Amino acid sequence: KNLRLEAIDLFFETLAEEWPHPAEILLIGGAGALIVGSNRTTEDIDFEATLGSRSKWDDFQATIEKIKEKLRIRVQFAESIERWSMISFLDYAKHRTPYKRYGKIKVSLLEPAYWGIGKVSRYIDQDVQDMILVFSKSKTDPLRLARLWRRALDESPKSSRLFNVKKQMADFFKTYGPKIWKDVPLQEIFPL
Repeated sequence: KNLRLEAIDLFFETLAEEWPHPAEILLIGGAGALIVGSNRTTEDIDFEATLGSRSKWDDFQATIEKIKEKLRIRVQFAESIERWSMISFLDYAKHRTPYKRYGKIKVSLLEPAYWGIGKVSRYIDQDVQDMILVFSKSKTDPLRLARLWRRALDESPKSSRLFNVKKQMADFFKTYGPKIWKDVPLQEIFPL
């Protein structure tokens, strides 16, 4: 089922009704792009959840499962998103932008440059389109973005995946950068 922004809001409204405890949600993936203004849909809602007490995690998971079934929405979540990628998300937890509060649940977005680490690591067409939209709308500084992505590579565990992601990062700046950042010599920002 493809989701629009209304479905994301409905999911968190329902969660706030079913989950009476404080929780912090950090949205990532396509849901973040929808909130920034994408008109495409997303297949699921991906997020990191921080609960007030670790002992409630099983109850939280059971609540999510019940809501997924009720609303027929695919959801992926974890205590820590940094394990979802072979590329380091660095100090991502400090780089949140508040979105909305649903009852005791506070939902935030990952800042665009950090959010882009996951997108450029996967690098399928919808990821590219999301990055073009989000970086354009948020006026992301290309030099800061390149430095952050370079640091993410440098601080990631060594693997064969790093070389491919580095090529994807360079390709994004070269191929799509001119559409986002006019009059910036992008080939010098992220050389291979």
